[in-house]
Amino acid sequence: MAKTPVTPKAKVGAPALFDMNSRERKGGGKGGHGGPARGRDEKRPPSHIISLPPTSVDRGEGWVIQKLGKVDQASRAAMGAEYHLIFEGHDPLVFGYLSAARDRAKEPPPETAKVSEVATDPVEETTASGASTGEA
Repeated sequence: MAKTPVTPKAKVGAPALFDMNSRERKGGGKGGHGGPARGRDEKRPPSHIISLPPTSVDRGEGWVIQKLGKVDQASRAAMGAEYHLIFEGHDPLVFGYLSAARDRAKEPPPETAKVSEVATDPVEETTASGASTGEA
């Protein structure tokens, strides 16, 4: 014989006797199980990020791309890298990705102003501004 279907009873919510996220229930604190301080952090040495010596990644006519890696000294885990694109006679351009540095290397090097032009420009500007004010 089959059982007759029974109507379900109305569910009544349990009274809120405790907070599921309370610290007392989780056992937080120093040395306890779970919680923010689990006791392992005191044993772990502080992280020291060191920079590796630059290595040449790519060369072209008049430019070089160098990789500067960063490593956590305690765990020897890689923490990131920077790529420096160095055109001959220019300061390095810093990139986060090798592809970006290679794309920039395909373009012509940045133009630099000659030392004689830089030295004469501020003098000419001051004399021109003095003449425009009408000083006689």
